[in-house]
Amino acid sequence: MSITYYKYQDIDKPKWDNCITRADNGLLYAQSFYLDTMAANWDALVLNDYEAVMPLCWKKKFGIRYLYQPPFIQQMGIFFTKPLTREQQSAFIQLARQKFRFAEITLNYLNDPQLPDPGIQTGQRNNFTLSLDRTYEQLYENYDPAFTKSLRRIKKFEMLYVSSVNYQRTIAWYKLLYGSRLPFFPGKSYAAFENVCKKLFKENNVIIRHARSTENKLLASVILLRDEKRLYNVISCISTEGKKLEANYFLYDRIIHEFADTAVMLDFEGSDVEGIAVFYKKFNPGNQPYPFIRYNNLPSYIKIFKR
Repeated sequence: MSITYYKYQDIDKPKWDNCITRADNGLLYAQSFYLDTMAANWDALVLNDYEAVMPLCWKKKFGIRYLYQPPFIQQMGIFFTKPLTREQQSAFIQLARQKFRFAEITLNYLNDPQLPDPGIQTGQRNNFTLSLDRTYEQLYENYDPAFTKSLRRIKKFEMLYVSSVNYQRTIAWYKLLYGSRLPFFPGKSYAAFENVCKKLFKENNVIIRHARSTENKLLASVILLRDEKRLYNVISCISTEGKKLEANYFLYDRIIHEFADTAVMLDFEGSDVEGIAVFYKKFNPGNQPYPFIRYNNLPSYIKIFKR
């Protein structure tokens, strides 16, 4: 097994994207255009002739390069066209550790490296997913009973399910509502994500849906990114009034209704936040947890190291 470290300029982008597309665990975030847009810098580890790849998103601080998790990218890690053993996956992590002295990064849901080194901290994060390969009626039958009761109750509000093309507005609303809670999302990351949406929108792979009141007031909004396998629930916003009316209940049920009986999976993108997790569980999804790792090989005189 030969794993090679490639600097950005030496990566073969067509081979890279072909690997991500063919990989069972291929995710939209790992496509080269997405990394080019969202990562400050990225290099890569490549197995043989792009049989497996690992993007290495990095920044530099105090003259030291370190691995970090870019905004609007939930999962990274090792993507492979053929299964890798835990030991082979570990070899990727150990090589990354030789190149970068600090890391706080996520892997992906099919990564399970054997990491006996106590210097590497590991954990698991939740990611709920719902296969939409059944009819809406079948999916509805699997909802939590309390959820279906709420859906029947909020019918009286006569909310409207609306399609939009204005992803810029929803991104701006998301930044306004939640930007202060996301200190590691610099202002330029929202503009970068707009550029991701701009490219995917031209390919009909951005889906913007709103819940509006009968007075046409915006109550809740989502941006879903799409590839051949998944709908990625990247951005979700709700107003104070929308919370009172449980507009998200209505909105996500309508999304499921629209895309039911297709081959895609609705990827809720989380969550470890209890209230959000409780909401997603109402749809009776599966949990596809993914690992995160942290290590710190910095000199002892550097006491604090943050992004």
